[in-house]
Amino acid sequence: MCSRVRAKDINANDLWLDGVASVCDISHNPAGPVTASFKFKDGEEHQASIVALNRVLYVKGQFGFSKKLDPAAVTKIDFE
Repeated sequence: MCSRVRAKDINANDLWLDGVASVCDISHNPAGPVTASFKFKDGEEHQASIVALNRVLYVKGQFGFSKKLDPAAVTKIDFE
């Protein structure tokens, strides 16, 4: 998830992140791929295992600063 617009799953498929509404059912593996359910604004839902190299999500915080978030450290992520 370190890409700003897409992530690669373990099958080398692209998962485009521009329409993501929420991420849930996130696996809590300390290393390796992160498996989660991705729900999109258009109603679609995809289960994917994101490769270890993409397991960082950059979150824009208060005052415009970005923070790195390991998705395995949270249970659910909702986007506006």
